[in-house]
Amino acid sequence: MRLNTSALPISWKKHSTYPELKNNIHVAVVGAGIVGVSCALWLQNKGFNVTLIDENDPGSGTTSGSACTIATYACIPVNDPVILNQPTRFIFQQDSPVRIDPWHLLSHLPWILSFLKNCKKSKVDLITRHLASLLNATNEGFIPLVKQTDAGGLLADTGFLNLFETQAEFEDDLPKQQIRAEFGAKFRDLNTSEIQEIEPALKLKFHRGLLYEDITHIKHPQKLVKKYFDHFLASGGQHIHEMAQGVIHTEDGMKIFMRSRKFLRANRLLICAGAHSTKIEGCDVERIPLGTERGYHIQYSGNENLIERPISWNRYAVYAVPLDMGLRIAGTVEIDGLNKPKNPERIAFMENKAKQMFGLNEQPDSDWLGFRPTLPDALPVIGASIKSPNTFYAFGHQHLGLTLAGITGKLVSEIVAGEKPSIDIEPFSADRFKQQSVW
Repeated sequence: MRLNTSALPISWKKHSTYPELKNNIHVAVVGAGIVGVSCALWLQNKGFNVTLIDENDPGSGTTSGSACTIATYACIPVNDPVILNQPTRFIFQQDSPVRIDPWHLLSHLPWILSFLKNCKKSKVDLITRHLASLLNATNEGFIPLVKQTDAGGLLADTGFLNLFETQAEFEDDLPKQQIRAEFGAKFRDLNTSEIQEIEPALKLKFHRGLLYEDITHIKHPQKLVKKYFDHFLASGGQHIHEMAQGVIHTEDGMKIFMRSRKFLRANRLLICAGAHSTKIEGCDVERIPLGTERGYHIQYSGNENLIERPISWNRYAVYAVPLDMGLRIAGTVEIDGLNKPKNPERIAFMENKAKQMFGLNEQPDSDWLGFRPTLPDALPVIGASIKSPNTFYAFGHQHLGLTLAGITGKLVSEIVAGEKPSIDIEPFSADRFKQQSVW
């Protein structure tokens, strides 16, 4: 899609340009979350001149509020056949790990139907395989950036613990455990006493647990992005602290217009603005069915040493994570819009789980709502636009943005450089939504 210049706002017509970077292909990256900054670094490492565009501070959005775990085991998508079998639970029950707002369901019926279509077992099996292909390559993209930016001090290699209240719940999860193991996840089974031995602060008695010993978590996600960003700037990167609003394509690239009266000339454009990625005119991105998976967290300062590692209460998909700034209780999935306020019932849900798990009766110091960019099949879009020349996409990582940012950046740098990608990116093509049937 080419932007209609006759319809441009006055501020776009009376413009001035940002200084151009010379002597190389110039790539503009829209979005300075963990995915955008990781892509910028990988592109820079390929020898491209790179400009990051974002009106917000790097890493201050969804990245800052994540569950902070490099979740290489998480190949099973939020799409689940059980949603088809028990649909009313996910709409009306407040203790469900996945909540679908009924009004959002009615007003976004095509997206919801596509999401439900991808809850069929045959679809879930395929999605799982594709997610595993990315997850198995996580460290190929993540570790080089950590080393390059000297960010190792922000990592904690203490593992991850997934907990089950009953033997029946554990047995119900066995098929998923087998799938994760088949795709490379390594874990060991713990009984009640073993769980209590390694995490004595747990007040709730859990029957079984799975300890993933090779899992890393980030102690402060925004500081990680800042490490990346500072290195990017020190290596010659450019940052524009504005909102990108539209694109006009030229013979050798494009002009990217900001909310102000300025534009940037670039040879290539990469869109990785998370849940806001489809808001940029002129880059053929609006046809991609990007939805919003709203994530929450609450935080208790002074409790950062309560637990040793991230812990998940499997039944409710609630994570407890020890961070530099306190204990974070995160998780749950709420399918709803970008413009809705926080749902107090989701906050209360997590406060209740914190009380049950750790006996935390005090009020949390803060609560947070963020917007995970989610596509109906729970797979990201990584690759070139089919219709918009010299334009590339890297968004839709839902709750795996922190985990997959590095490998996404590596793949994007290879694609933009005209190289064969390290792994098959066909399953993540934007073209996969073309002429899809609703059901």
